[in-house]
Amino acid sequence: MERRFTRCAPIIIASFLLVTGHGWSQKSFDADSLGVMLSQWHALPEASVAAVGLGAGARGIDEVPGALHVIRPAELERYAYTDPLRVLQSVSGVNIQEEDGFGLRPNIGLRGSGSDRSGRITLMEDGVLIAPAPYTAPAAYYFPSIARMSSIEILKGSSQIAFGPQTAGGAINMVSANLDTEKTLHSARFRTESSSFGGYLQHLKMTTGWGGKQGNWGMLIEGLQFGSSGFKRLPTGRPTGFSKMDGLLKLRWSSLPVKGRPQSFQIKWGYAEEDSHETYAGLTHNDFQIDPYQRYGASELDRMIAGHEQRTIRHELEVNRRWKLQTDAYLNTFQRNWYKLDGVRDSVGDRHSLLSIYDEELTHLLKEETPTGWEILMKANNRSYESKGIQHRGTVTFDESSSQLIYGLRFHIDEVDRFEWRDGYQLGNLGMVLNDPGEKGLAGNRLDGARAFSAFIRSTLNIGPLTLTPGLRTEQMRFHRYDYGKTDLQRSNEPTIRTNEVQVWLPGVGVNFALGEVHHFFAGVHRGFIPPGSSPGTRPESSMNIELGYRWGTSRWSGQMVGFRNEYQDLLGSDLTANGGTGSGEMFNGGSARTWGIELECAAELLPNQSKLAMPLRLSYTYTRARFTSDFVSDWDAWNQVSDGDFLPYLAPHQGSIQWSVVSDKSALEFNGRYASAMRTKAGQERIADSDATDVSALLDVVFRREFNSKIESYIGVNNVFNSATIVAMRPAGLRPNMPRLVRIGVNLSL
Repeated sequence: MERRFTRCAPIIIASFLLVTGHGWSQKSFDADSLGVMLSQWHALPEASVAAVGLGAGARGIDEVPGALHVIRPAELERYAYTDPLRVLQSVSGVNIQEEDGFGLRPNIGLRGSGSDRSGRITLMEDGVLIAPAPYTAPAAYYFPSIARMSSIEILKGSSQIAFGPQTAGGAINMVSANLDTEKTLHSARFRTESSSFGGYLQHLKMTTGWGGKQGNWGMLIEGLQFGSSGFKRLPTGRPTGFSKMDGLLKLRWSSLPVKGRPQSFQIKWGYAEEDSHETYAGLTHNDFQIDPYQRYGASELDRMIAGHEQRTIRHELEVNRRWKLQTDAYLNTFQRNWYKLDGVRDSVGDRHSLLSIYDEELTHLLKEETPTGWEILMKANNRSYESKGIQHRGTVTFDESSSQLIYGLRFHIDEVDRFEWRDGYQLGNLGMVLNDPGEKGLAGNRLDGARAFSAFIRSTLNIGPLTLTPGLRTEQMRFHRYDYGKTDLQRSNEPTIRTNEVQVWLPGVGVNFALGEVHHFFAGVHRGFIPPGSSPGTRPESSMNIELGYRWGTSRWSGQMVGFRNEYQDLLGSDLTANGGTGSGEMFNGGSARTWGIELECAAELLPNQSKLAMPLRLSYTYTRARFTSDFVSDWDAWNQVSDGDFLPYLAPHQGSIQWSVVSDKSALEFNGRYASAMRTKAGQERIADSDATDVSALLDVVFRREFNSKIESYIGVNNVFNSATIVAMRPAGLRPNMPRLVRIGVNLSL
């Protein structure tokens, strides 16, 4: 009863405030709407200028080689999303493939790079690699909670000199709450929300600061928990939702300006837990038509339990007026066991994978009583990850022309420990019953790891209205695998060892030409790279990435147009269960491919002469055309028999968004519409058949916000207003739906 009241509390509070708030003093939303829209691609967040993020070392957008997009704090607060895919879908050039409806394990790509588990882009939090094992296993089975981020930076395309190891498409950096010891005051903020399907959220953030003889201290404590009972249904009524807990602690000391060279130390500790009842088993076409939100009985025990811990120590030093340094030492650990439906074993002992169950039309085994002699197989994908290293970055300004040099070094080690097994079950009227416990380690018993040294140097040369940003990056990597196999479950003998060493040099250059204060033309070219893993016969993927763009901006009208073209050689695929593979994690080469496209973004104020009412509008559109440029054969089902000219799967050719607001000094009504064309699920050139394509997706979210004073704000939002039920994926196996209509209501309190 107490928990039920906790979940209903924000509904009661917000409803009271929305009804009775007319007498409160008001604070204008104006700056948080138009200002955000007009600044996203023209202004760097403070954290980036301070060398935390993707614009590190840059003093303006003209010094950022590539198309940088910043989602600032006010933009994140407008819609109050917890799903990272909903946040990123408004950014042009970002490719999204939904999976679970909540965004727990997002599939994100940039400019046609491929979206499988976000493993082909570089993911960071506060400028530190955050994927579970960025070199060995970059698939994002852990993704930071968007709800606790203060801003998000997306760098697409040219001159990925400063960020790696994945440099084919771009990088995403999530910036957590900033702790500024010079401005830190005692403050606290609390957000609570309730939503459909038993959804709940509580988010508390507190900061404090104090002075000392040698410097100032600041501390930030943040706690977040959210979850849902789930919008899918099992025959036994078991849960299909999730719960997440996320905690963060920052402690920072900065020297006084009069005490020698300015410097600071910061300790960051974060911990996250997840308990989710997600499955890789989708539906057949017939079952999807009957009820897109049903789940098969054989998936009722599917569950992931995971924990992530991050520790970072950062030192910043201003050696002199022209030389600034930043050094990070970091250690991230991630443990997870995703216990999920893996296939069936027939009466003669042959195993049928989850994907083959659908191909062989055996899905009746997933919802009916198990035949005599058959077993439902559940696999414990039990893995531990560790990622650690030290990185250093410096910025040197040379002369009065403001030309400068940015350099960086990183030594990194990561490892994945697989110790997996399969259990046999019988499905009956009462659900799943354990029949044959498997021996731990028989389904996977190995260690994969990598040691890497990377370095980059990038200069900024200002020549009147022209800014050049040439650079060079190198990656030196040694991958290894220690495979203990099925006969050494205690790991007491020498394993089978394989290694692979790779060294690459990645040049690039960006150009920006400013035509006055309003118009900017930019271009860039760089060599991209994807690491190949430990198999000696697997070649690293390389690419040549080119972009040409134009951006303009006034106080009321702003926009950006970019054309891009990427040529890929020795394409790399990864054998993940998430993309319909066997789950071995092996990297394999395909042929070559080419992607090209156009990105358009603009923002404007539709009522520029009104003092009491604002109506900002922001539009984005992306056209992407991606084709293979060679013939090859692959065991991966999505590629299979590839011919020159085949279109790449899981890439929407057309996608766009519209964000429109009606803002007064008392309230704001926000509309967020998104569109994506159908995606083919297998490579090919012919017209997409319904059986091999996702649906066209057109969704609208609406949020109404009301701010009563500087300390209290309430909101009510509806996601998927028209309750559209669409097919968003056909992998790993079967059809998967989007989230149905969801109503949420919440309150923000500043103390």
